[in-house]
Amino acid sequence: MSKVLITGITGYIGFQTLVIALERGLSVRGVVRHHRNISKLQSQSALIAECYEKGQLQFAVVPDFVAKGAFDNVLDGVTAIIHLASPLAVESDDFESAIIDPAVSMVNSVLESASRVPSVERVVITSSCVTLIPFEWNFNPDNDRLYTSDDINNNPKRPFSNSMEAYWASKALARMATRDFVLRKNPQFDYINLLPSVVIGPDQRISKNAESLLEGTRAAVLAPALTSSLNSSFPYVGVPVHVADVARAHVDAIDKLRVPGNTEYILSSDTPEGVEWDRDVRNICEKYFPDQVKSEVLPLQGSLAAIKWRLDGAATENVFGWRFTSFEETMRQLVAQYLHLKSQE
Repeated sequence: MSKVLITGITGYIGFQTLVIALERGLSVRGVVRHHRNISKLQSQSALIAECYEKGQLQFAVVPDFVAKGAFDNVLDGVTAIIHLASPLAVESDDFESAIIDPAVSMVNSVLESASRVPSVERVVITSSCVTLIPFEWNFNPDNDRLYTSDDINNNPKRPFSNSMEAYWASKALARMATRDFVLRKNPQFDYINLLPSVVIGPDQRISKNAESLLEGTRAAVLAPALTSSLNSSFPYVGVPVHVADVARAHVDAIDKLRVPGNTEYILSSDTPEGVEWDRDVRNICEKYFPDQVKSEVLPLQGSLAAIKWRLDGAATENVFGWRFTSFEETMRQLVAQYLHLKSQE
C-alpha cells in the first residue's frame, strides 16, 4: 500500500487532515516534533488510536523541521507528502531570522528530502490566501477586483513593521520558493499549493472547556456572538473557509488523476462576495440559537470589522468536484460546539 507522510498533525487543520486520511483507509506516517505528541494524539481520537494499534498509522519524530536533511530518514516508501506544518507569527525584533527564514527553510527542507526519495510523486503544501496580496493592501484594499490563484505578492516590502506583516511575507516567500525549487531542480514529483482564507469551524481536538475554543481566529470570529473582550485589534478580510473543507482538500490533492500537478488553489467559501462578520454572525445566532440569544448565553455584544475581498473559489470547486461549506453552516457548527462545551461546564 502506498504511504502518505503528513506534517503538522497536532494542529487545527492537520489533525482533521490526519483523521480524514485515516477514514479513507490511507496508510499514513504522521510527523511530530516530540514523542509526547504521540500519546496525546491517541487520547484525542479513538480512530487515531485504533489505526496506530493496527499499523495503518505510524509516527515519526522530527525535532527540527528546518534542519538540513530533517526528513531524509522518514520518507522511505512514501508516495505523497502533505506538508501542513508552518512557523507561526511571533513577536521578535529580528523578523528575518524568527519568521522569514524558518518558513522558507522548512519548505525547502521538505522538498530537498523528497527529491532524494524516488517513490515520492507529489507534495501538497499548505500556503495561504495572504500570499495573493501585499500586507499594505489591508489599508487600501481593491474591493472590486477578483483575485485568483494566479495572483502573488512576489516582492514583499522590507523592513517589516510587525510580526504579522512578516508572517504574510513569509507565506509568499515560501510559496515562491516551492515554485522556484521545482523549476530549478525538475524533481520527480509535482506540487500542489493550497491557499486557504480565514479558517474557522469546530475543533475536533477539543472535548471540554469552551474557553479553549476561544483562541486566535476563532475568538475573533466568535466575538460578534459573544462579548467585546474577544474583539480583534484589526479588521479581518471577509473570506471564511470551513476547517474540514481545508483538510478534505489536502487529502483530495494527493490524487494525481483528480488534481493536475504544479497547480495552486484558493480555498474559500461564499465567493466571490465574501461575508460581513458582524451582520452575518449575529443573523446566524438569531436564526439557529434564538433561546441562547434571548438568555444572553450568546449576548451578541462583540464586533469584528470586515474588509471586502473578492476571491475566485469557483475554479477550485470545478477541479475538486465539490462545493465549499457555506459560512452560515460553518458558523452554525462552531457556535453549536461552543454552546455544547459551555453546557458541560
